[in-house]
Amino acid sequence: MTTRPPRHGPREAVAERDWLAQEQALSSPDHRADALLARALRSLPVSQPPPGFAADVAARAAAGRSPSAGDGGLERALLNALLAVLVLATLATVAYFGGDWWRLAGHALGEGAAQWALLGATCLLLAWLPEAARRLRETGRPVPHQA
Repeated sequence: MTTRPPRHGPREAVAERDWLAQEQALSSPDHRADALLARALRSLPVSQPPPGFAADVAARAAAGRSPSAGDGGLERALLNALLAVLVLATLATVAYFGGDWWRLAGHALGEGAAQWALLGATCLLLAWLPEAARRLRETGRPVPHQA
């Protein structure tokens, strides 16, 4: 048995009542589900990591490789295909709904504000592209910016 929760107020009285009900159900179960749960809790396996587990993990960490370092070919191909589908879907959506979005933005923000927002987004993209291209050229894969 575990220790009782401390009593402090009405909310704690409910918690204590629930705790007592749970302890009663586990110590002398009236229902089949309670008996199964009590038996399962009494017979929990005591497992330990395999021999040499800590040394193996330390060696992998020191080597700087993941457990499945060479198994990413299929996942990378699927990720690239999914990214291509996402880009195509985005381009198709913008081509189909772009005029309506531009008119709504112009109406909501004013024609000048929508144009300035587009110019600001273009400037941000142009500021980000050279760094992304450099990282892609150096590492062979895109790496998010880390401060």
